Order: sequence, then C-alpha cells, then structure tokens
Amino acid sequence: MLGISFIGRADAVNTKSYAIHPLRKSDLLAAADICAEAMHDNPIHIKVFGSDPALRKRRLKRLFPALLGYVHRKGSLYGVFTDDNLIGVLGMLPPKTCKPSFGDFLRLLPRLLTSHNPLGTVRLAIWLGTWAKIDPTAPHWHLGPLAIAPAWQRQGVGTQMIEFAFSKCSDDTLYLETDKLSNVELYARFGFTTVATPTILAVPSWVMMR
Repeated sequence: MLGISFIGRADAVNTKSYAIHPLRKSDLLAAADICAEAMHDNPIHIKVFGSDPALRKRRLKRLFPALLGYVHRKGSLYGVFTDDNLIGVLGMLPPKTCKPSFGDFLRLLPRLLTSHNPLGTVRLAIWLGTWAKIDPTAPHWHLGPLAIAPAWQRQGVGTQMIEFAFSKCSDDTLYLETDKLSNVELYARFGFTTVATPTILAVPSWVMMR
C-alpha cells in the first residue's frame, strides 16, 4: 500500500545497539518528520512532489502523518531510539492489510488531497495505485516505511531495523518496494530477491521479497 520502504543510503557495519519500541499515536508527527527528511530525495518523491527540496519536504510532512497513522492502526509501527531521541521509523503491515479498505481510503483522502496540487495528486494516485496492483496475493508482511534520520544513516541503524523485522515475522514472507538502487543492494545482503522491476512515472523501482 505504501510503496515507501526506504533507508536512504546503504547501511554500514556498526556494533552500537539501538532501542526499538512501538510508537505511540503522539509520536506520529515526529516520525513523519523523520520520514520526510530521510526520503525527500528519493527519485519517486521528486517526481511526485516536485523538484524544489523545501516544498517537497513540506508536502511529505503533510502526507506522512496519514500514512503512518494507517500503519499504526492496521499493523505495527516502531521507533528506533538513542538516548530517548527518535532516530528511525519501521512500519510492518501483517498479511491482508497492505491495501486499504474503502473506509480507510476515505480516511486517508483529505490528507492526500491537501498534501499536493491537482497534478501532484494525480501522480500520487498513479504511484500508490501501481504499488497496490503489484502487491502479491500470497500472504506476506509488508515492510515500510523504513526511514532513518539523515544524521544517523550509515551507523548500523538500518541493519538493526531489518534484523528486528526478521525477529518479529519469524519464517513469514517479507515484502517491500524501493526506488533506490543502494537500498536494493542492502536488502539483498539480508536475503531479499528482486521479483519485479516496474517503472512508475518514468522512475525505475524494485519489488523485493524474502
């Protein structure tokens, strides 16, 4: 449903351990800020939300609270902390919850419409709609978003988040999408394989499963 499983840059080896806890509803705005900062330069976000970095961040910060709220209601939304400071976000949707119901869509609609101009809203619908069509029918856990505050990237946070997801899903199938080749390389190190390479709004993307 989200199509936003991104870490930002290829992760690095680090022995530091970070605390991972479920996020509360009151944490959603802070989590949305991290997602917007971490993902504002993703190719699909540039295509959908515009080339101006400041405007793009503002639009993403309006959109992400609704998307994270959906994950919070339907699945599990975790935060990565260091010294009580939120530095990362991990969303996990259980089987059969990737695609929002009609009621969920109506709940998301106001935020989708107010986070963009009309042309951008059309592009947003094409992007999310394409992910929804690609989403496999076989039971799976859908990972996303995976986002790390820029100052904390390449410090082992992404590795710990992925390993945490494995611990929660056990032997279940895991599914994600990304539009950054550096993320593909990282996920491949953890046993994910590419099962599709759709081009969405002229942006190459990768669908991966484990």
